[in-house]
Amino acid sequence: MSAAAPGTNPTLSRRRKWAFRLGSSLLVPLLVLAVLEAVLRLAGFGYPTNFFLKTRINGRAVYVENDKFGLRFFPPALARSPSPLVMPAGKTNHTYRLFILGESAALGDPEPAFGFGRFLQVLLNERFPGTRFEVVCTAMTAINSHVILPIARDCARREGDVWIIYMGNNEFVGPFGAGTVFGPQAPRLGFVRFALALKAAKIGQLLDALLRSFGAESSRQPSWGGMKMFLDHQVGPDDPRKQRVYEHFQRNLEDILRVAEPAGVKVVLSTVASNLKDCAPFASRHSSGLRGSRLADWQKFYDGGVEAELAGDFAKAVGNYSAAEKIDPSFAELHFRLGRCHLALANYTESRCHFELARDLDALPFRADTRLNRILKETAIKHAGRRVYLADVSALAEKSPQGIPGNEFFFEHVHLNFEGNYLLGRTVADQVLRLLPESIADAAKGEWASLEVCARRLALTDWDRRRVYDAVLRRLSEAPFVNQMNHSEQLAVLREKLASIRADRTAEAVKAARAIYQSALTADPDDFYLRGDFARFLEETGDVPGSIAEWQRVRDLL
Repeated sequence: MSAAAPGTNPTLSRRRKWAFRLGSSLLVPLLVLAVLEAVLRLAGFGYPTNFFLKTRINGRAVYVENDKFGLRFFPPALARSPSPLVMPAGKTNHTYRLFILGESAALGDPEPAFGFGRFLQVLLNERFPGTRFEVVCTAMTAINSHVILPIARDCARREGDVWIIYMGNNEFVGPFGAGTVFGPQAPRLGFVRFALALKAAKIGQLLDALLRSFGAESSRQPSWGGMKMFLDHQVGPDDPRKQRVYEHFQRNLEDILRVAEPAGVKVVLSTVASNLKDCAPFASRHSSGLRGSRLADWQKFYDGGVEAELAGDFAKAVGNYSAAEKIDPSFAELHFRLGRCHLALANYTESRCHFELARDLDALPFRADTRLNRILKETAIKHAGRRVYLADVSALAEKSPQGIPGNEFFFEHVHLNFEGNYLLGRTVADQVLRLLPESIADAAKGEWASLEVCARRLALTDWDRRRVYDAVLRRLSEAPFVNQMNHSEQLAVLREKLASIRADRTAEAVKAARAIYQSALTADPDDFYLRGDFARFLEETGDVPGSIAEWQRVRDLL
């Protein structure tokens, strides 16, 4: 046996050998992965994961939406894409840039041309004519806070002055939610972050493509089917996954604000409004332990309440429904019926309480519930000293009959109508006003523009109203809306609205509408939403050559 060299430590030498071997075993695979990643990028494999893509349009450097952005979060057949946007790559002097972060309600669905961000931009530009306000809407359909956080990271690099956050409706049904159809349901946050980080790399995209090509479900992947896709993915009142959804929402929201702070961005954090009075629950579930004689007793009281309600005896109906509630308070439709009966009896406080419970217990949770709104409000208050401002949508309730929001501000469950989007725009504008630099705020001109002024600037005509209400009617003619207990009432209200709009399509009305479009386009000739609406109007009124010319201009702008 040879002796160790003088001055050496045999134990230390062995440790160095093991460290070298371990380092080599890790370094070689990492080098192979790095080379593979580089090769995939050079070969142009996969898709970009940034929300914004830089390009040139008409000689200008601009950012546009990445239409492949959703592939990182959705199965390919179900992937959602951002709505079109064009934003100057560099922010010019006297420009104030605001980003809207959120889901379809923030986008302005079913017609983004009349979303609250569009009203907000008109409100700000009308009141502060010396400043150019850019309101850039990054909201998308079907997403939630897991998707909005990466969007926020990209916005942080785009010279924003203010972020407006209006999110919460899709926390349960969007990617990684408890009732999602897009993949794993309510996994741990660590898994979510790892999965999204992996798919940001080309290697992760290659692995995902291989798994899908060899996976058993690849041949059966459904196409986008709207809200009816979620019918078999209900979330019961005592589902333990709900707690994880709330925790993820809180964490993602905190991380979004953490991204905003070093970017020097001020944040308007809004609570989220929903239709309480005129939107029955999409699905109701009993508590998991209710069965046998107790279920039979519950059903007896519930049926008695329905019979009394239909007969117009609302006091008796409340008595029966309340008896059922004592047995099982988890059935969403029970609370909606109690809300209607208390409303008929002028018990407005009790009515609102039950309407809120009906929303919160909905087994198809497409509306931000009380707890999600509480998280939004408490987080805004917590960060008030760090340039975070709360926009409370209670203004919608204050302007609603009996203080309970309904069809006067909503198309259906969460998507605001024209009046609702204007009011949300006003609510947000009041907060933006608080954080404007003095150099801008001191140049304010008068008060906020009225709904009528904003409608003219956006060229909101009866042709647009009819088109949007037609789209809403088609939506409400499908599941899960057809399963709502007040579905026939909703359809009757919509058809009456459409009839009143269609009644006024005289030659004089056509001439007046055309003038509205032309006036709005004179003020903002590069607004592709305006030009698209004008093109549809021209086609409907028989000016096909004019319509084609407008669509060509839309193409050039995008």
